[in-house]
Amino acid sequence: MVRSARVEEAPEIDYRGVLGRYALYGEIAAGGMATVHYGRLLGAVGFARTVAIKRLHAHLAHDPDFVKMFVTEARLAARIQHPNVVPTLDVLELPGDDAILLVMEYIPGDSLARLLRVAKREGKDVGPRVAVAIMCGVLDGLHAAHEAKSEKGAVLGIVHRDVSPQNIIVGVDGVTRVLDFGVAKATSRQSEHKNDHIKGKLAYMAPEQLEMGEVDRRTDVFAASVVLWQALTARKLFPGDDVPSIVAAIATAEIPSPRSVNPAVSPALAEVVLKGLRRDKDERWPSARAMAVALEQACPPATTRDVAAWVEEVSGDAIRHRAAIVAEIERRSTASNRPDPAPGEATIEVPPAPDVPEGVRSAMGSSPELTPGSYDPTPLMVRVSPPTQAATASPAAPPAAATATAATSTAIAASTTAPAAAATPPAIARANRGRSPGLWVAVAAVGLLLAVGIAIVLFSRLRPSVEAIDARPVPEAGGAPAASGDPGADEPAIGIPKLGPRTRPAPSGRKR
Repeated sequence: MVRSARVEEAPEIDYRGVLGRYALYGEIAAGGMATVHYGRLLGAVGFARTVAIKRLHAHLAHDPDFVKMFVTEARLAARIQHPNVVPTLDVLELPGDDAILLVMEYIPGDSLARLLRVAKREGKDVGPRVAVAIMCGVLDGLHAAHEAKSEKGAVLGIVHRDVSPQNIIVGVDGVTRVLDFGVAKATSRQSEHKNDHIKGKLAYMAPEQLEMGEVDRRTDVFAASVVLWQALTARKLFPGDDVPSIVAAIATAEIPSPRSVNPAVSPALAEVVLKGLRRDKDERWPSARAMAVALEQACPPATTRDVAAWVEEVSGDAIRHRAAIVAEIERRSTASNRPDPAPGEATIEVPPAPDVPEGVRSAMGSSPELTPGSYDPTPLMVRVSPPTQAATASPAAPPAAATATAATSTAIAASTTAPAAAATPPAIARANRGRSPGLWVAVAAVGLLLAVGIAIVLFSRLRPSVEAIDARPVPEAGGAPAASGDPGADEPAIGIPKLGPRTRPAPSGRKR
């Protein structure tokens, strides 16, 4: 009852400020290496998206070698595209704040570590079929990482190296996702000299990884098998209070069958798990996909609906509380109510959509898909004459042409109702920058109608002169002028007259 009351309270979003193009909010979880925050991507024209932002602790952000490895591996992790992998969306380095941000997709759900912990505390059995369904998703995601290729088509050879319940998310949709590929590889490299940063994950490491030997995809198979053994038995396979005891257990301790702890585990399922836990990596499953196929054959996995129901049963209150926080963040970070940035930060102002004038609405059609920022009432500064002046300027224009010209001028005047003198050049530039393509199409259409109307007026004015010229008789040979009654009698004949035979002039009567 107490937890339900907390969910109904107004959630505190704990706004931290804007980092780059991301708004940072309160913590989702914290660890020895980084803190995960709620985040909000703030894009142009009102675009926004809820994300999870992992921010490295300051002492790691000041280590140039670690930062370089972290960024490089995160870039490689972005090449993994699979439904069972949490996508890496962005990596930001903010020199002024000494901050390294790993931006990931926000997944509504809970970590497998917390789900197993709560289920054990409340006595809620995971069940072999649910455990197999969760681990099949993990293995499929790992296989996608192992097969990821570069832009040139070369296999990257990515190995997670930190497969653990903390890095597995089970969503409210029943889909399992693996996360922290980039951080895992960077952490393992740093652990070669600083073991104090990987204390919490030793219990899931393969023997060759502890020996700092060569690792490959079978290293992740071992870690996934340790997680599955824990999910089936509700206890850790390699418990220990200190590093030496954990290392000794992984290296030499006997590995019991999960069936010896949980009789509900079938012999076939137990054999699949034990093969993945072989200390000699050559005796393990050759790939994560091979183990996933074997699990599905040994124990049919539960459906995503069944997994989602188990997640809701175990961690429903916590998930609803986080959903309320996300809803409050999204409500406060809309385009018209953007969080106030810190001093000196760039802002993107998106004005609310006003009422669209009737003239513009008719020109754009009846589409209701107008969003904030898609229309700006600032005038276009189009100079047109009033309809009466347009009709008077062409007294000889036909009625149809005058009507078209007047209608065109009226349409443009309707779309420019604001006074043009109120806009200064910078304001015009800002207005034109924010206009939608639909408004420009409407203006172009109006301009085309205006041009057609002008063409009709000009053609009607020139047509009588052209008809008069075409009606003139063709002059006879010798280039005689037209008859005096012809409208063009005072003008020279048009055309080249035919010349007669050349004759000598008649001699005059004067004698030499």
